[in-house]
Amino acid sequence: MLFNNDDIKHVAVYLRLSRDEENKGIEQILANHRQTLIDLCNENKWSYEIFEEVASSSTIKDREQMVKLLDRIEQGYYDAVVVMDIDRLSRNEFDASIIKKILFETETYIVTPYRMYDLSRDDDSLLLGITNLIASGEYKQILKRMRRGKEYAQKQGHWTNGIAPLGFTKDPTTKKLVPNEREKDIQLIFSEIVKGTTIPTLINRLNSIGIKTREGNSFHYNSIQRIINNEAYKGTIISNRNIGKHSNDIRPKDEWIIVQNAHPSIIDETTWNAANKIVNEYSFKAPRSKNRIYPTSNLIYCANCGRSQGCNYKPHIDKIYIKHCKCGNRGFYYNPVLTLIKEEVLGYKESILEAFESLKEDKQLDNTQNKKDQLTARLNKSKKALKNINILFEEDDIDIVEYRERKAERQEEVKLIEEEILALEKEDKSVKIETLKEQLEAVENLVGKWHLLDGEGYSDEKVNRLLHGLISGVLWSFKKGDESPDLTIIYKEG
Repeated sequence: MLFNNDDIKHVAVYLRLSRDEENKGIEQILANHRQTLIDLCNENKWSYEIFEEVASSSTIKDREQMVKLLDRIEQGYYDAVVVMDIDRLSRNEFDASIIKKILFETETYIVTPYRMYDLSRDDDSLLLGITNLIASGEYKQILKRMRRGKEYAQKQGHWTNGIAPLGFTKDPTTKKLVPNEREKDIQLIFSEIVKGTTIPTLINRLNSIGIKTREGNSFHYNSIQRIINNEAYKGTIISNRNIGKHSNDIRPKDEWIIVQNAHPSIIDETTWNAANKIVNEYSFKAPRSKNRIYPTSNLIYCANCGRSQGCNYKPHIDKIYIKHCKCGNRGFYYNPVLTLIKEEVLGYKESILEAFESLKEDKQLDNTQNKKDQLTARLNKSKKALKNINILFEEDDIDIVEYRERKAERQEEVKLIEEEILALEKEDKSVKIETLKEQLEAVENLVGKWHLLDGEGYSDEKVNRLLHGLISGVLWSFKKGDESPDLTIIYKEG
């Protein structure tokens, strides 16, 4: 099409695709669009510069070529921007207004193969606004359909979360994950963590035997932690967890899509849970060059101000001290304190046995399970109602105000029921018995020699892990004038 406009001499050709809209392949579509716009420029004897990208229209900041184009427009490089359609600039109504403002202020025309827009003219500006509004509405509908399609695929157990995790391959036919030759590496990682190997030690071992990441690099602390926390290894897929693609904010759990047994597991659930408990409840952080893991690392706290009180090794006298606290709580030799902690912890075995026998002899009727079943039924009903509210909103049967009110009400209801269930579980006799069994096992494992005290026996790291499973902390106080420090051990609830 020939445009009779002597003001246009040099233009920017902008090409963008976000997906294969014509099922011809993105490269082929871009080539067709490129040739059409170049022919348009040649027909009108315009010189041109091409800006081309494959990017979503969700936001300008993620479109490198658009950012570059707008910067050059503001510097007065071009008389017009040539595009296939107006929505190629943006389907996002907020970004569209920014682009329109820049084009208007720089007196830059917009040219498509069918029309030229002069934003200084009211009718063209109005038409452009209407076109952008329609494009924005279409874009939102496309996103809604894509989300529904993705949600359906996720509920079928299809892997839609990007690259398959290490140890898995995505089957192109079933769209599900299947274990590959790296599954044994994943099994080794979980096995070592469950045995008590710290992440720094595990990384050194993996390096020594030549086990690398998918890209051929050495593992880091965070990469091991991500593997341990990945539910895919036990056959579970969880999606719709984060609010937005690049956000760390988490949605309420009732909005997650959780598919159990979505694909063959590499790690059994018992091992996965055990490894997660160790990594997430017990600090496995890599020690700095001047630090090390002691039997009570991250367990001793100042009784006055609550600060963590670590240890400090004095090489010139070959002794370890508990550090002096900033609030004035004094330090002390570490080994005598550790001896006291060991004696008290091992003596706690009698208290565990007494509590255990007391629970076994309790003849009162335990109707905890019946109450739990009733609460679970209420919880499921509330979650179903919450899901129905989302469907009503998606189908435009309720407006945004009613949606938010009803959703908030149901979410609060779900939260209260979950708190009731949690409180009930703490009172559940069977849960208490199981917890006492775990504590008893931890105490029995601590019987024997500790390397720091005896020069042999359990390593500092193993003692530290066992103590973390038994106690929440040790409150430390050593005031001026006291002959010896005062220790209070806080045991985990049985």
